[in-house]
Amino acid sequence: MNESVPSGSAVAGGRKVGRKPAFTADDVVAAAVAEGIDRFKLSAVADRLGVVTTAIYRLFPSRDDLVLACLDRAGSTIALPEPGMHWRDTLKLWGDQCWQVCEEFPGLARVLYSNPIAPTRIEHVFDAYSDNLCTQGRTAGQAMFALDFVGDTVVASHLGVESMRSVREDGRNGLDAVKDAVGDADVFYSPADSWTGRTMADKKVDFIISGLEQNWPEFY
Repeated sequence: MNESVPSGSAVAGGRKVGRKPAFTADDVVAAAVAEGIDRFKLSAVADRLGVVTTAIYRLFPSRDDLVLACLDRAGSTIALPEPGMHWRDTLKLWGDQCWQVCEEFPGLARVLYSNPIAPTRIEHVFDAYSDNLCTQGRTAGQAMFALDFVGDTVVASHLGVESMRSVREDGRNGLDAVKDAVGDADVFYSPADSWTGRTMADKKVDFIISGLEQNWPEFY
């Protein structure tokens, strides 16, 4: 029977312990994700859970540990390629999943670029995609090149889209700001509503795949 011990209660040996948390590690991760993986504060996470900040440390010794748990949660949502899936479809799926995970976990794109160990949290995902490509005649180095190229392109594109979607204090978003700056001028950098979506990211992925059909480098 696993009952919570009241705060300040004595246990064997006379040692006092605090109250066991009335929330789970999953609850903490969900609260951090809701705050934004790149910007959450432990105090804000605690507020969402209705507890004091120090209670979070019972499950996560540091903010960095909670960030890693958020990365693990994000990685667990990535769909893997089906056996026998053609390499083109595999890379399209990878691009799609990179976009979707950035959509579902706000701030993830920034964390991926600021935390050098982030990619190590989805080793099983890379293995699955790499194995699929290697069964179709590609080397591990070529698989790594393609996955890195597509993933980096999609995540960077999502960062750009985030800046266009971000809402300022006046209620206008980044795209509105660009339109204001350009006005009616006929310029090369002409804003379009598609800048807040994934249209360009998909075009870039298609372009990469077409290029790989002609030349597929190794990742060195």
